[in-house]
Amino acid sequence: MKKTSYLVSLAGVAALMLPLSLIAQDEEAEADAPAPLSDVWIVVVKPGMETQFNEAMATHLQFRKDAGASNSWQAYRVAVGHNITPIQFRSCCFSWADLDDNRAEDTEIGLSENFGATVAQYVEHYHHYLEETDWENSHWPETGTSGPYYTVTSWKNKQGRGPESDAAKETLSQLGITGGWANDDNNWLWLSRIGGDAVTAIVSSYANYAEMEDDDPTFFEFVSEELGAEEAGAVFGAFSNGFEDSDYTIWLLDESISTPEDEEEDEE
Repeated sequence: MKKTSYLVSLAGVAALMLPLSLIAQDEEAEADAPAPLSDVWIVVVKPGMETQFNEAMATHLQFRKDAGASNSWQAYRVAVGHNITPIQFRSCCFSWADLDDNRAEDTEIGLSENFGATVAQYVEHYHHYLEETDWENSHWPETGTSGPYYTVTSWKNKQGRGPESDAAKETLSQLGITGGWANDDNNWLWLSRIGGDAVTAIVSSYANYAEMEDDDPTFFEFVSEELGAEEAGAVFGAFSNGFEDSDYTIWLLDESISTPEDEEEDEE
């Protein structure tokens, strides 16, 4: 069976946010799920400064690693989308209390100070968000995924939206999880933005473009088979009615400006 993201089927009904390549387990999280928050920075580099930015960012990330910073960052570039300029940096997975610890560590080690001295001069502007993961309605490998491609469908929430859209999202997600759609080939992650416009997003991971080809049957056809065509249409409709603008973007992991991985020790 070809690997089809859950979001591809939903995109036909309505159509954001961003991928996670590494999932850190949190012993205190409920039901063995990771903590829900991701720290997300969207960076726009000054025109003509891309090479300088890349070199400076790699230097800064090596500084963080050498200084013993506890959280790592993954960088993503737009491979397909209406705006290919932004670079996204993500770090996961945190509780609200963890964010306080991260800030204290930043001050103690001088991480922001180093960024300001090394990288900031090449940046035109930033956006900073938190994203909350709905682990209960997601299907994601415990060890994360290697990507390197991540498709992201995002919806801007309607003002005054009721609970029907979220209820429909839960119905569709749980049907996928319990009905057999969720497997090693089909993965999805639900995210909600904290800060800026209220946005809901679904993410899926792929090794290459070929894996993005639609399944037969599609997820909509799967749901129709499980619920009947009329009820399936009503559930998808209830989901889409909670949103207005939509966006679909394919992001590509850029390891050259992500936190360096630990070198594997030679086997004896």
